[in-house]
Amino acid sequence: MEPNRIFNMSEQTNKLLFKIARSRVMVSRIFAVLVVLLVIFTMPSFKPGSLADTLLETSGLFLLTVCSMGRLWALLYISGKKTHEVITDGPYSIVQHPLYLFSFIGAIGIGLASENILVLAAIVIFYLSYYPLTILSEEKTLTKKFGQTYIDYAKRTPRFLPKPSLYQSPDHFVVNADIFLKNLMIGMWFIWIFLLFNFIEMLQTMCIIHVFLKVP
Repeated sequence: MEPNRIFNMSEQTNKLLFKIARSRVMVSRIFAVLVVLLVIFTMPSFKPGSLADTLLETSGLFLLTVCSMGRLWALLYISGKKTHEVITDGPYSIVQHPLYLFSFIGAIGIGLASENILVLAAIVIFYLSYYPLTILSEEKTLTKKFGQTYIDYAKRTPRFLPKPSLYQSPDHFVVNADIFLKNLMIGMWFIWIFLLFNFIEMLQTMCIIHVFLKVP
């Protein structure tokens, strides 16, 4: 959807988008809790220590690392500036929504690290169903706030699939240290959840946590 078409949506659709965007943090946290409960009460899909189990866990950790580093990279450029200007440098020069992109990579990493097919499927379905609407809402807000500046940026920059040939970045830029550190601590949960999953698996193996379901 092109930025200028956002304004052609019905008023009802616009209200729905804004409502979804305002609820993003709350909805994501509720879903995260449900995912953890699913991990607690269902067995991993593969035998612990098996090749498939090891590959899933390793791949999950790799994607979670990419996610954390990518989000850190994006936050360097946007911390404290998002509501004041259109950020077009660094990761924002090659893709419009690097934070959402790296979060999606992290979400896949969480699903793989859980070693549970049901958890992976639930995460993918949730992200692909919910976040596109959030992204549309954000684009509408940015278009209204920055007008033609954002429209021109959106026309030349891919929405979700990066185009490395567009990369540009200044030699120096200013970072709001307080906001960056706050966002950094919030973003680290992608790594912490990997540790949590391993702890849960250990408790399941020791029969401290009773498992109700195993997904093949």
